[in-house]
Amino acid sequence: MADSLIGGELMGTWQREPTGAASLADVMADVDEQVAAGDTTRFRPLPLGFDPLDDVLNGGLRPGELMVLGGPFGVGKTILALQAARNVAAASEADAALYICYEHDRVHLLSRLLCLESALTLEPQDQLTLRKLAEMAYDSSGKVGLISRLRRARRYEKLLASMSSYAPRLTLAKASGDQTRLEQIRQWAQLVAASGAQRALVVVDYLQKIPVVREHIPPGMEHVTYLANGLKEIAMTLELRILALASADRRGLQAARMRFHDLEGSAAIQYEADVGAVLNSKYDIVSREHMVYNPAQAQSMRNWVVLSIEKNRAGVNAVDVEFELDAAHFHLLPVGRFVRERLIDDKVVLA
Repeated sequence: MADSLIGGELMGTWQREPTGAASLADVMADVDEQVAAGDTTRFRPLPLGFDPLDDVLNGGLRPGELMVLGGPFGVGKTILALQAARNVAAASEADAALYICYEHDRVHLLSRLLCLESALTLEPQDQLTLRKLAEMAYDSSGKVGLISRLRRARRYEKLLASMSSYAPRLTLAKASGDQTRLEQIRQWAQLVAASGAQRALVVVDYLQKIPVVREHIPPGMEHVTYLANGLKEIAMTLELRILALASADRRGLQAARMRFHDLEGSAAIQYEADVGAVLNSKYDIVSREHMVYNPAQAQSMRNWVVLSIEKNRAGVNAVDVEFELDAAHFHLLPVGRFVRERLIDDKVVLA
């Protein structure tokens, strides 16, 4: 559909539905016109590149949707989120991703991506770790750049070719816990939305780190509610998909199994999120009966994480899927499975 002037503002294709009312007949005609013109982007979900997670989400995230992912410290939330951003950018030249990080700088994210991509493209003996990258950077100091050195080595040709193929479509943004407010996130998101990408994913790592000006928050509203509302509004007005990582409250940090209601500001997050998920270590949350009867299997569970979909407006919820974690390479094996074992809950299990 061509750009149109609505309410005195130019509405682009990524912002084509203004606030207001329309008859059902007008909406039907508008949709018919879009599809007839071949503009089906808003009807196609954006896969995150993990199986069977994308099946549970009925194909992926849709325009305007907010997915919130929580979990204990160090369980692999950033690994999953950065890999999802990479998957979106790598899967199609028509799609793009923006990774906004309050925890790490862009060089560290690049290092993680190099390790991740090496796990996906290279033989085990050639795969990169942070230590190996640091040694290579030190050896190259003053002579040749790290990326240039990797590019010149035949063993890393496939790695650099793969990363270079999607690098222009994956934007890494270093955020400040003092200055990078919702307004800045919106500006970065607008640039991605206006870049020509048919579908885009924005990752915020993480939600509670976004600074707020107290005077901007309506009286009686908690800051997490304000932030969750703001991210959902950005997703809807720009027709983007947003994946926001979230931290737990004090009770959640002490829980044997973290759940969605354990996230800080959980009431607002539960309401605003279209998809609510929690990542836990499988070893920590599997019922003790499996530990008692099969100790060897129990030890292997340390290398697996369980992603529990507790809210899903586009499909089923209360679903647990698991993925093998390759922490040394900041990598989840993209093909997982549904959890077969019993997980701990509020019921009594064998000690």
